[in-house]
Amino acid sequence: MRIMSLLRLVRPPNGLLMFFAVLIGVLFSETRTINPQQIFYAFVTSFGLTGSSMALNDYFDREVDLVNNPRRPIPSGEVSPASAVALSSILAGAGLLTAFLSSTACFLMAAVALAVSTVYNMFLKKAGLVGNFAVSFTVVAPFLYGSLLADGYVSWRVVVFVVLAFLANTGREVIKGITDVEGDAVRGVATIARKSGLRTASRVGAGFYIAAVMLSPLPYLLKVVNILYLPLVAAADAGFVYSSIRIIKNPEPAEAKKQKNLTLLWMLLALISFAAGGLA
Repeated sequence: MRIMSLLRLVRPPNGLLMFFAVLIGVLFSETRTINPQQIFYAFVTSFGLTGSSMALNDYFDREVDLVNNPRRPIPSGEVSPASAVALSSILAGAGLLTAFLSSTACFLMAAVALAVSTVYNMFLKKAGLVGNFAVSFTVVAPFLYGSLLADGYVSWRVVVFVVLAFLANTGREVIKGITDVEGDAVRGVATIARKSGLRTASRVGAGFYIAAVMLSPLPYLLKVVNILYLPLVAAADAGFVYSSIRIIKNPEPAEAKKQKNLTLLWMLLALISFAAGGLA
């Protein structure tokens, strides 16, 4: 079992993105202040819980991945299912420990996020849109965690960004259902793509993207961010609109995979716009 295989299992870039999202949550808190120890704990919690979720995801997806992603660590034989569960447990324990050392509120938030992620991996993957919402909650949880870390409560300023991120990620999850439609049929996953067809799924996913785009001026209008936010979020908005048009015109798995991957770039741009807009 190679180290690189374990890294592919836990997807370190996802953990780094979650840590960045925690810092964004801190940036839009009321106090906007945390100490170096809290930063370290936040990194371990972000990386640990994200890595745990990713490893558990691959464990429960191992049969589907034989069809969709046979080169993933588990179906390829590089990592055993038992090793994936063990690694997931270790990372979850580390993440919860550092959350507990941060504060009771942080521990509760981390525990809820981990519980939602685990329930999703075990049961909600077959639940279609409900499962999509569960994933989106785990994606926005770091924003909430950052606010709790700094203030001890969730600032309304953070909630504005949580809504935008929730909508955009839900759109991506719906589109992902188009990408995985063949593998999902193996396990009976009730995505919109399988229940209502690829075209309907493309329109629903694009609808979530466009809803996020339409609400994106709110942070500036509410004076939560400075003017630096606008050009960057405009670039992200243009990307979401582009992906929406492309997937509606061609709601096929290959195009959905391309746009799903591009959406990560648009989401990163949006995160950068949040950061730039909140620094002043």
